[in-house]
Amino acid sequence: MVVSVIIPVFNRAVEIRGAVASVLRQACVLPIDVLIVDDGSDVETQQVLTALAVQDSRVRVVRRDNGGVAAARNTGLDNLLPETAFVTFLDSDDLMAPDRFASDLAVLIDSPEIMMTYGDMVITLGLDRDALTIPADAPQFQLTGIHMACCLYRRELITEIGRFDETLEMAEDTDFIFRTFEIGINYCQAKTVCHYYLRHPGNMTVDNKDTAKWFNRALIRSVKRRKTDPTRRLVKPEFNVEFPKEFW
Repeated sequence: MVVSVIIPVFNRAVEIRGAVASVLRQACVLPIDVLIVDDGSDVETQQVLTALAVQDSRVRVVRRDNGGVAAARNTGLDNLLPETAFVTFLDSDDLMAPDRFASDLAVLIDSPEIMMTYGDMVITLGLDRDALTIPADAPQFQLTGIHMACCLYRRELITEIGRFDETLEMAEDTDFIFRTFEIGINYCQAKTVCHYYLRHPGNMTVDNKDTAKWFNRALIRSVKRRKTDPTRRLVKPEFNVEFPKEFW
């Protein structure tokens, strides 16, 4: 059995090093597979990715023409190893928190009836990509957010949910998570800090109006699915959808 971490990347030659290092540092009872999907990046990023794969055999790079994060994540799903048993995701500008797998993976291994764990994230305005941590003076806030990096899936659950919706310009991850919690899965919610999410001007969600628009579209889709199929019920964690003002 292997744990695969899918990291889509587009033109982040500097940030991707820390993201990958934060995964490789994990203490894990199973082998780790870092699957980077290069979504048509520039030459500099391609060179960095090639070097990362040469430096550590646990790193794989799959290249594709630019098509957006949903398509990149689908490409990652298409390239899972035959022995991949568990799957999670990480954004290329974030860091996986230390000991991310220590408790959550143990839950899935010890309890076959649990299909997914869901943990917390820490949103911050600063990251130390060398130390792979949050600087002491950087604002930070722990919350139960809507984010793919908070999920640790059994592979068969991923298969049941299906693919990311590539027609969504944003909130494709929100849509995927809603679909996860609509089908009555047995999941474990933990206070494990799964990742450090850096809030910066380059975030896709930095535009509040666009973020709200696409989030609402994902929510409306969920309502329509449940209205059409009464067997679907949205049983989910209590997400924090409001960040403290300093993070906007």
